Amino acid sequence: MDIGRAIKELRQKRGITQEELSDTLRVSIQTISRWENGVNAPDLSMLPQLALYFRVTTDYLLGVERNETMAKLIKTTETFELASKQEAEEMVLKFKGEKFPVLKDYKITADGDKVILEVTKEFNSDLESMKFN
Repeated sequence: MDIGRAIKELRQKRGITQEELSDTLRVSIQTISRWENGVNAPDLSMLPQLALYFRVTTDYLLGVERNETMAKLIKTTETFELASKQEAEEMVLKFKGEKFPVLKDYKITADGDKVILEVTKEFNSDLESMKFN
């Protein structure tokens, strides 16, 4: 559903006219009509006002659907078989240098002539402070 259609449906469910909504939001009737007909969309600063007025989320207005059954990757544990301890340590340094996902733990063990590196990475650590370009 697009935002204009959502506004129109919410307005009609409330039983108010475009004029009443325009008075409440302090915009013209033509603005409401343009939104509802998909000619224009509300300014970003208007979304919280619309959401508050209609008692819905901005996600609802924007048509963002949340699926409660969607899987969310939070943490992984990976195991690598390497030729030497030095190779494992170099790999750990590489993982430590990456911003995302965040290396949380690692373990290097020897198994006969093989070296096993087990790393644990988290995907939701410090996302708020990260800047993606």
